[in-house]
Amino acid sequence: MKAPNPSPVSSSSFSFLTLLLWGFTSRHDSTTYANYQYHGCGNKYVNCENYCDICVYFHTRTECYATLFKETCYRPFVGGMESLNNTDWCNWNNVKRMYNTFTMCTEEIAECLLIPWPNRMVENEFVNIHSRFFPDCPNEALSDPPPSIVFALVMTPICLIPIMVVLVVLKTKNGDGSS
Repeated sequence: MKAPNPSPVSSSSFSFLTLLLWGFTSRHDSTTYANYQYHGCGNKYVNCENYCDICVYFHTRTECYATLFKETCYRPFVGGMESLNNTDWCNWNNVKRMYNTFTMCTEEIAECLLIPWPNRMVENEFVNIHSRFFPDCPNEALSDPPPSIVFALVMTPICLIPIMVVLVVLKTKNGDGSS
């Protein structure tokens, strides 16, 4: 009995990886594989060995990560987002599963390839995604409070300062230095 795959990568997006590996089998030689294995491969996720096997055919891990990121994580996310109406993009309940899967996918591949996460490429892509899909979504965490709240917060200290000054003057005028 095989253990369940805790990987957030779906089987449909993983088919690209299988095809890539199948297409490059003629280029596989033991020297290249040995050189790549020297750098190691993570083993935290079920798919790590598959990712590392694919990366044998790339010159650098970063190049491999960029390709795996695009094909395994980015394209399924964009496809899922484009399948929604753009009015649904700002509803967190509609996008949280896709967004979380995308995030976990980028982290999984990075961990398998022993690349730091988050990294510059991931950060840039998240900024691009937010600019593309969420530019008009309200962000309650950064919005200004209502004007009545701002007025109360500003006026309270302004009104208290003269009262405190009067109390200090009256207290010192009476010659009563004790509190």
